[in-house]
Amino acid sequence: MNSFKRMICSIAFTAALLGANAAFSETLEIAAGSDNTKLLEAIGAAFEAANPGVKVNVPPGPRSYDDLAQDLLRRQTVGQVLPDLLVVGSNQRLYADRGLAVPLDPLLAANPDLELAKASPIVREKGRVGEAIFGAALGVSAPVVMFNSELVRKAGGDPNALPEDWDGILSLAKQIDRLGPPVVGGFIEADTSGAFTFLFLLQSQGGSVMDKAETKLQIDTPEGLRALTVLKRFGEAGQAKAAMTRDQARQAFGAGTIGILVGTSSTITVAEKAAGNRFTVVAMPLPVKPGVGTVPTSGPVASILKTTPAKQKLALKFIDFALGPKGQQIVAESSGYYPANQRAIDASHELKARIANRPNAQAVFANFAVATGWYTPPGAQAARIPTIVNNHLLQVVTLKEAPEDAAKALTKEIEPLVRGTN
Repeated sequence: MNSFKRMICSIAFTAALLGANAAFSETLEIAAGSDNTKLLEAIGAAFEAANPGVKVNVPPGPRSYDDLAQDLLRRQTVGQVLPDLLVVGSNQRLYADRGLAVPLDPLLAANPDLELAKASPIVREKGRVGEAIFGAALGVSAPVVMFNSELVRKAGGDPNALPEDWDGILSLAKQIDRLGPPVVGGFIEADTSGAFTFLFLLQSQGGSVMDKAETKLQIDTPEGLRALTVLKRFGEAGQAKAAMTRDQARQAFGAGTIGILVGTSSTITVAEKAAGNRFTVVAMPLPVKPGVGTVPTSGPVASILKTTPAKQKLALKFIDFALGPKGQQIVAESSGYYPANQRAIDASHELKARIANRPNAQAVFANFAVATGWYTPPGAQAARIPTIVNNHLLQVVTLKEAPEDAAKALTKEIEPLVRGTN
């Protein structure tokens, strides 16, 4: 009898194992920076529920997109298996040029009924590299200026009439800084992935990293100098004495010790939750020079990597789900991003209401008329550029390097990388 019981138990155990394997007949692995891990886990859980037999795996990612790029390039070099789907805010050009990502145009042509094919243009345009689409934007984030209403009030400012240009913003930051430790008047995130801060400061002044033909850098220019001078002025408004990383500054702002924080709208929701009832987070659009300034946008862009046809099909199915009403609602609920697909918003009364109830939504939408994608310079060594840029930004904002010197140094160090001579 005992032998019979053991046999039954063995059969049951084996059946359980086979059932577990059958339960997940397909696995989708997604690589992403740490900023997007929780969002993708939430979308993945909903996708699994809608697709029994599918397992979505989102391994913990590195802090920055730049670190993730280096990791994937190393994996490609040594012939390691790549993830099926990649979700990053920048560097689509790098993945396209290196042959890691596949163009989506043929897939869209063959499947015109896909949500991706019908979605808002920004969904595809943010993934454009040259003439081809290499990614789909799941959400959108824009540069914003966030104010601690309580510190503004204590410094003699009016939270209901906040400044809209850099002179006014930085003047208020200095007033707040005079409140004394532990308060820091102003902080601008200088160590961002893809050197995003320098990009939005430069573009908002009417400048660009390179000319249209991509033959000449345009950093050591009046626009580049004005962008770097904004960083210097933040250093003078308290940041130079505050030895904090981007993540530490976000925590400090939520804790109530930074008066003005310049970053991206994806952090607003986190800051609002951290502030609680102690103060109100008021966000304003990034200052843009009228008539010439533009604003790059960030946010999770999904690219299908070169895996098997079956995995590519599954990855495309995941993207389509993420762009639908359920996926876009998760974007609105589980991150600070704004849904990128207007079709999904129009199809969901709940999603419409949620967006309308966001108190700082106007800070994001105000600059959409001049919004662009996230520019990545050309060249096989382009992945090295963000680190070089951020190093100089940190030197400028800590008042260790003059804007003029930084502009010249950046040009000298970056030029060989875009020309392929280093």
